[in-house]
Amino acid sequence: MNHKKFLLILLLCIAEFVSAQSFNLKGKITSSENGSPIQGATVFISYGRFAYSNTEGIYSLSGLNAGKYQIKISSLGYKSVSTEIEINSDEVKDFSLTPSAIELDEVVVSTNRTEDYLRNSPFAESLVGKEEIQIRPSFSLPDILQNEPGVSLLRDGIWGTEVSIRGLNRENVITLIDGNRIATSTDVAARLSMVDMNNVERVEVIKGASSSIYGSGATGGIVNIITKSPQLYDRFSLNGNVLTEYNSVNDLSVLGGSLYSGSSLWSAKLSGSYRKANNTQTPNGELNNSQFEDYSFSGGLNIFPIDNHKLKIDYQLFRADDVGIPGSSVFPEQALVTYPFERRELISAGYEIQNISKTFYKLSAKYSYQLINRDVENIPYIVQNIPASGGNPARRVSVLKITPSADHKNNNATLQGNFWLFDSHNLAAGIDYWDRSYNGERERYQLIEVLDSTGNVVSTTNVITGEIPVPISKYRSLGIFAQDEFKLFDDGLSTTLGLRYDFINITAEKTLNPVYTITNGILNTTPPNQKVIWDSTDTNNSSYSANIGFIYSLLPSIDLTLGLGASFRSPSLEERFQYIDQGSVVRVGKS
Repeated sequence: MNHKKFLLILLLCIAEFVSAQSFNLKGKITSSENGSPIQGATVFISYGRFAYSNTEGIYSLSGLNAGKYQIKISSLGYKSVSTEIEINSDEVKDFSLTPSAIELDEVVVSTNRTEDYLRNSPFAESLVGKEEIQIRPSFSLPDILQNEPGVSLLRDGIWGTEVSIRGLNRENVITLIDGNRIATSTDVAARLSMVDMNNVERVEVIKGASSSIYGSGATGGIVNIITKSPQLYDRFSLNGNVLTEYNSVNDLSVLGGSLYSGSSLWSAKLSGSYRKANNTQTPNGELNNSQFEDYSFSGGLNIFPIDNHKLKIDYQLFRADDVGIPGSSVFPEQALVTYPFERRELISAGYEIQNISKTFYKLSAKYSYQLINRDVENIPYIVQNIPASGGNPARRVSVLKITPSADHKNNNATLQGNFWLFDSHNLAAGIDYWDRSYNGERERYQLIEVLDSTGNVVSTTNVITGEIPVPISKYRSLGIFAQDEFKLFDDGLSTTLGLRYDFINITAEKTLNPVYTITNGILNTTPPNQKVIWDSTDTNNSSYSANIGFIYSLLPSIDLTLGLGASFRSPSLEERFQYIDQGSVVRVGKS
């Protein structure tokens, strides 16, 4: 091919991207029963485009190329409407929906990075919407997920809870909030407790290794938390709400509220809540050390600078104080364990361009930074009596408390493109980077009493021992992914094929234990029993995953589905390096 032909083809490609004439589609969605506007209705059209109706029932889609489109409008509690429209100019299309029983099949989910209806998902997937969240009495997200098939609740108290999906938990289950991973250490990390329940729009759960595109760790499944997002208005609008709640079982008091504002070019949200609870009353009496106190704040801003362009900025803060952890399995049975302080802080920014061309319909880029601080206070009530021997006097050693603490920093960047190929292939492909930095320590406070032959205390020594349970370390993952949804056999069979590969680097510093001792106020950085627990590490690993799913529409109301998945993940930092002596249990990683 000569240079002139190449230049001509290049110019034609550029012309398709930047100079194609585009049109707008807007309208109002109302109820056929009384003509009232329907808020939150979903408007789907061909090539992966969709929009939600605002509080006035108005929806808007901009930058559409001329041509014929399939359009579907649905909302919980209403019968869906599907039709074909032709766009050759700016169009106004209003729709009226008929009330009906709620069908979760018409809910939009996004766990495959391409928004679609739940019925069209080949995954073993379930969804909990905001209506269920509001009516179910719950203290944290795992409480509302425990009734979902294949999902079980892991409880270390009222506040501190986790979930297991088909028997797998912790590092085998990826937890996301608005697409950002939540990762902390230990079995009582309670990552799903660090979410404001009043700010949750819905929770999507994928069971098994069915979704490839979220990468290392999704061998057991995915919990995808979607928070409430501000909506556009035809004109400037300002509204809000206030909520209060009281629960007598633990004197729980809740105060929260939200403020929404926006216009046709921007939308914003501010929300927050405060909760305080005492010990829970049970049929067997009061559950000691089950109190908690937490508060949260979140803000969001969406800006639409030009047609088809969207800038989204979000901030979330969640903090818990004095959280009791009764009966945790990883501590001695008699121990009194609390979270004196736990915090999750997230800031993210994303930019999205839609309708670049009929083939390349969306490009999105996103970056987020998340910091999780986690402090624990463990009062183990361990007293050891050591008899006199070899010229050494008798001693009584009391472990007063153990105070682990850690900072977890996460960076996440994603670049993704969505393509509509050959009139039937909806392809999502991209690259993402994720890292997690760990920096933690713990101190062990001991009182050593020297006893005489009659058991009287002769002298006392206070010793503080500094330890590093997991080395200062970092986990970096760079992944490439692609997922294609397409039709076979005259649209009778829908197929989803996903692939992902991650390049992983792990580094860790040389770790000594104990790091130091403080004996009656005197610091010693080279105690006699100090030894190297872990050498410095710089190693490379890889992870991969693949899935394929089929949906066959046997009848209008009956679908047959088959989902297959395979996944291999790289071990986490704790699985590699941890060295934790809990008194009754010693946990050692395997590097």
